[in-house]
Amino acid sequence: MNMALRDIDDQGRVREVFHLDHRTDFDRIWLAIPHAARAAIETEINRRLDTLIATPDQNWGSITNTSIEGGKTSPSTGKRGDWTGTVFDPIFEACGRNEELAGMFFGNVWKMLIIGRRERWIGIRFDPTFPQRGITLQGKTYFLDSN
Repeated sequence: MNMALRDIDDQGRVREVFHLDHRTDFDRIWLAIPHAARAAIETEINRRLDTLIATPDQNWGSITNTSIEGGKTSPSTGKRGDWTGTVFDPIFEACGRNEELAGMFFGNVWKMLIIGRRERWIGIRFDPTFPQRGITLQGKTYFLDSN
């Protein structure tokens, strides 16, 4: 059974999300990506989420941020945030090689998959993301609901 995503906006308002917002716009790009590439993207994101659940950080628990995930070092080029040679490269191509659009779309793929999982996740975006350090990330932070 799918669980809803508990989404908290920057004003502290909470809403239960059962479906991806603006699905028609999302599908316009998502369905332009070949099926095998979409399946590989889904497999990789679910693998990362499964790893977060299986090995939570001792201080933070099972938590991730889509900007951090999208900005990891490419095994092909050694550059941070370069999706060349990764399963995420088809997103960049489908978004017309527009980094901003690809980044937002990448976040929506994570959101779609989190909504479809059986665990309950909480998604939050605050400015700044890490107030003690004055750091703001464009992506959304997700963590496993422990209740």
